Amino acid sequence: MGKLDKQFIPFPQLHNKDNWYGYTSPRMAFFNSNDVVPDVPFGAGFLVATEVGTMDIPHIHDGAYNFFVFTGAELDRIFEAEFEVGFCIGDSEQSMEIYHITKPSIVCAPPGVFHSPVYFKKVVRGLNTMLSYVGTTTGRVYSRLDANGKEEWLYEKESSRPCVKDPSKECSFCGLCFTNPEQTDEDVRKYMEPFYKNASTIGKYKDCIVELRKDYHKLGDAVMNPRCVFKGKQDMPGTGQQFSFNIITAPCKLGDDEPVSNGQIAEFLWFSGTDVVKPWDSFDAEIEVMLGEDPDHMEAVTFDKPGVIAVPAGMWRGAVTAKRLGKPVCFIPYYTQDKARYKITRKVVDGESLLVYNDESTIKNPTPGDELYLQIKR
Repeated sequence: MGKLDKQFIPFPQLHNKDNWYGYTSPRMAFFNSNDVVPDVPFGAGFLVATEVGTMDIPHIHDGAYNFFVFTGAELDRIFEAEFEVGFCIGDSEQSMEIYHITKPSIVCAPPGVFHSPVYFKKVVRGLNTMLSYVGTTTGRVYSRLDANGKEEWLYEKESSRPCVKDPSKECSFCGLCFTNPEQTDEDVRKYMEPFYKNASTIGKYKDCIVELRKDYHKLGDAVMNPRCVFKGKQDMPGTGQQFSFNIITAPCKLGDDEPVSNGQIAEFLWFSGTDVVKPWDSFDAEIEVMLGEDPDHMEAVTFDKPGVIAVPAGMWRGAVTAKRLGKPVCFIPYYTQDKARYKITRKVVDGESLLVYNDESTIKNPTPGDELYLQIKR
């Protein structure tokens, strides 16, 4: 086992939603810790609805941005999927704006802004929500009225909300209160009626929803064209994260052989199957990623199960190679921080080894790696 094999974190098969009717289980999720990449609060996971229904109740996150990326179930048909989501977001849980999403999109719920329920209004086989948190907390904060009619706030990490079915018990977030297998699509519609009746039409949060763009790349025939990308602050001002869905269909090498370092930016390289309804069954590949503490000491990290390669700021990373591919693979390079994106390479000048700095403004001849990670066109 190599020294850097620990940078690969396989997705745990989470069974905490086994009894959630209308959702797949187990599901894929990754939560960073200081043992993996220090000082980068980040978590992400796929939550896949298979039936019309709702997710969660109105709440806020006091110290984190909550991002929702909505796609269909088959990531290799990401622009062809049919679905509809009603997303509630606003200043008050009594009157939220409701936005309808029918194409691959990202939604940002900033800290302190009420959001949910998420209304899965149209579901064809599966509707994928890629949930991610960027910030200091991941727990929900709920508002409720106490016995005297005074508003109080509950932080679920400290005191759980009361169970909807039995108020004498604490909520375990089991989902049984809003994933009833007996409910019909009409029952779900009636549940959402009060939210629509009281909905605000101001449009204050319209810029928190952005459709993911099509990107026609030059990465080669092994990667589906176009790919689906989100360019961060270029697409949604004030947002630091950036990612792209790269669907690999044949064995290939991606990026550059020459090692690079992203300096102060951590990378999370997500690898999964393209069928999110069956995430483990749809992954059949062997992937190799070159990593090193410096460009002279690179080693191959090889894996054959879905998971995340976590690359701390300052670590060196080389090419990503799909050595064996039985089924298409979804590769998502993910960046979370609102810092200047740059790369460091090494060159030998007059016999002396020098580190060379480049960023998105100084790269004049983009490499395949620049297009893959920085999304700079060649």
